[in-house]
Amino acid sequence: MARALFPKGKEPRYVFEVLIKTLPEAVLAFTHGGIELKSLDPTKTVLYDLTFRATALEDYVLEEETKVGLIFTTIKDVIKRIGVAEKLELEVDNERNRFSLYVYPKKGKEAGLVRRFSFPIVQVAEEDVPELSLTFDASFEINSPAFDDILSMVGEVSDWVQITASPGGIAFRGAGDGGKAAEVELCRDSDAVFSISAVDTVSAKYSVETLKDINDKLKSASRRVKVELSENKPLKLTYEFTTGTFSAVVAPRAD
Repeated sequence: MARALFPKGKEPRYVFEVLIKTLPEAVLAFTHGGIELKSLDPTKTVLYDLTFRATALEDYVLEEETKVGLIFTTIKDVIKRIGVAEKLELEVDNERNRFSLYVYPKKGKEAGLVRRFSFPIVQVAEEDVPELSLTFDASFEINSPAFDDILSMVGEVSDWVQITASPGGIAFRGAGDGGKAAEVELCRDSDAVFSISAVDTVSAKYSVETLKDINDKLKSASRRVKVELSENKPLKLTYEFTTGTFSAVVAPRAD
């Protein structure tokens, strides 16, 4: 038996909605430290790493470490039913071979309607996810809703975004057919920028759609995102929220 109660159902909801959009399935590991998930997307261009800390949950009970296979199409409609102010409880019952989601009112299950969704535990082939030893030459923290607006603007004219970080600021640029182009520059003192760490200027191109698919949901769970990058190398997005951390390493565009 394993049981985890989230004080804010919106956090696991938004995290799972990101994963549902890109992963057909994954393995959720219930460990003594918390709940963990690490998976590559089918294109092998994005590595997701998720941790919900046991100490940050309202309640966490674990008889023994266990893993649960998730078929995301199965839980897709259920996840959408979790209100942002509601609590979410995950329960694994290996004896009954059931994985359950309980949705409670904000004041707890004693306060009113309790909804339960239950699924058979399935065996999912656990992929061998490589340990990446990446180093980054620059990083910045930016307001995640502002980051979303920038990606949306660039995405209107281009399917790629070039991100440039320098000691004095950051820039986002995209170009498309017919000479269309979009560019945003933010200086170090911009209200949307929390910090910049860069010795030299570094730049790389990434898929706008991929970055937006990740940030679009997580901007509601975390108001800031840390972006780490190097010249023409993978980029790392990291979101910190009340109950855990979500990161995504995204491969650069080849062109």
